[in-house]
Amino acid sequence: MSLIVSKALAKVNLALNITGKTSSGYHEMQSIFAFLQDLYDELIFNTDREFDEKAVVIPGVENNSILKAYTILRSNFDLKIPYVKIIKNIPICGGLGGGSSDAACFINTVFDYWGFTQKEKMTYTDIFRPLGADTKVFLFKYFTNSRFVYIDGTGIDGAISNIDLPYIDKYILIINDGTQLSTSQVFENFKEPFCQNVSEPRQLLLSPHNSLQNSALELAPHLQDILDIFDNMSPIFYGISGSGASCFAMLGNAQIDIRRIPYEQVILSNF
Repeated sequence: MSLIVSKALAKVNLALNITGKTSSGYHEMQSIFAFLQDLYDELIFNTDREFDEKAVVIPGVENNSILKAYTILRSNFDLKIPYVKIIKNIPICGGLGGGSSDAACFINTVFDYWGFTQKEKMTYTDIFRPLGADTKVFLFKYFTNSRFVYIDGTGIDGAISNIDLPYIDKYILIINDGTQLSTSQVFENFKEPFCQNVSEPRQLLLSPHNSLQNSALELAPHLQDILDIFDNMSPIFYGISGSGASCFAMLGNAQIDIRRIPYEQVILSNF
C-alpha cells in the first residue's frame, strides 16, 4: 500500500478590514491569513486505489469541498485521482477555513502526485474559482508554501501575496465552543462603516481589527464570554477569526495550562 498523508492547516485572520462592496455584491477587504501548524485536518491518500466519494463524507457537512474540488479536477484534467480519506479536526463553521483548506490541500497533493511544478499549479488557480475566496487563498498558501498570506480585494478577485512577518514568532490560543456560524449570514448582518484602505499590509497589525466581529457577536453573543477570558490573560491581541465562531488570542509565550479552560476545543499552536 502506497500512502501519502497531507495536512490541511487551519487559518486565523490576524486582521480583517472590510473596505467596500462591489457592484456585484462581493465585499472588498484587506486581511492577513496566518496558518496554524498544530491544528489541521489529515488527508490520507492511497495511490493504489481510485477516488471514492463515500470515503470523504463528513457528518454534518452537506456541501463537501473535496467533492467539489474532485469534480473540477475531473472536468479539466485527464488524471487518475487517488483514493482519499479525511480525518476531521478543524471545527466546522468555526471561521478557521477547514473546508477551504481541505479542498486546496487535496488539489495541491494531487498536483504534487502528478509532478506539477509550482508555475504550472499557479496557472490553473482560476479554474477553482467556484470553490470560493478562502480556497483561492489556501491554494496560494500551498502552491507557494507561505506562512502568512495577504489579500487585498474580494479574495476571488484582487491581489493575493506572501507577506513576511519575521517579528511574529508567537503562540496563538484557539477556543471553539462548538458554535457554528454561517459565513453568508455573518456577512449579511455586517453593518458599515467600511474601513480605510492601508497602503502597507503590516499596518493592519498596528491595531488589529475584524470588521465581522460585531456581526458575529450579534448572532452569537455568548462568544463575548470567551473574549473576556482572553482579556484577563493580557494577550498581545485577541478577537474572533474571520466570520467566527472560533476565538483566538496572540500570546507572548506558551506558559498556559489549557486544561483549565472549560471549552469544547482549546488548541495552543504556533505558525
